[in-house]
Amino acid sequence: MTKTSPPVARVVGVLNFLAGHAEQAFTATEISKSLKISNATCHNLLGALTQAGYVFRTAGKTYVLGPALANVSQASLTPELVMNVARPEMRLLADEFDVVCSAFTLRNNDIVTLERAAAVSHISWTVPHVPPPVPAVAPLGGIFFAWSEASPEPWLDSADPPLDETAKGKLKASLTFMRARGYSFGIRRVPVPDLDRAMELKFQQALTDYALSEIEAGQSYQLAYVAAPIFSKPGAIAFGLGLSGFINPVKGDRVEAIGEKLRAACDRIGKFIAGREFHRR
Repeated sequence: MTKTSPPVARVVGVLNFLAGHAEQAFTATEISKSLKISNATCHNLLGALTQAGYVFRTAGKTYVLGPALANVSQASLTPELVMNVARPEMRLLADEFDVVCSAFTLRNNDIVTLERAAAVSHISWTVPHVPPPVPAVAPLGGIFFAWSEASPEPWLDSADPPLDETAKGKLKASLTFMRARGYSFGIRRVPVPDLDRAMELKFQQALTDYALSEIEAGQSYQLAYVAAPIFSKPGAIAFGLGLSGFINPVKGDRVEAIGEKLRAACDRIGKFIAGREFHRR
């Protein structure tokens, strides 16, 4: 019987440990203690395995099985494991921009919130923790239709009350903006001086403009939300992340920075899900 070398045994040990706890994420210290190997050795192993794609390092500096093992271990793609990768990204976004970050998906033509992460100042926003589903009728849910090969007309025609041709044209332009930038944003039509007012406006569609197709760097925007899709493969959206709860106007260049940061986080999560590089169409 061939004897396994200690370095190989340690690599196998790390992979077996993560596979045996496939719905959890662990720090390097937790892994080293569990496997009784030194911190330095564990960090080196994890670095090499991460570079090879067999392990994935989350934004929260924890580790899970990587996308290169997708064909070996179906556990690497469980919804809970995907959320282990998404949660640290959501937490960082919520804290950096002092907002609420929500993960949401399209299910039976309803927009369903999966999970939310709130900045300390926005804890009251997350009651109830998971809000009820919202029908994906125009102008809501645009990111789920912007990359679809099907015509957006059924979605545009779903609006109640019906949209005129001018309003449809603006929404179509916003879908083009989403495809070009990788994110969308909406603005309030009224001032939002504090969190209480922001919460009052959460479901006030009539006081929100969803059909934005350009950003002017020097202009001030009363942001309602910024949202971006997470792709499981090119053109296929797994779910989305949205930032909401903005207070006071935001300059256009800041809006662009927020959108870029959100898009980058979504791309990292999408890269993990897809197990390979992909590009938005």
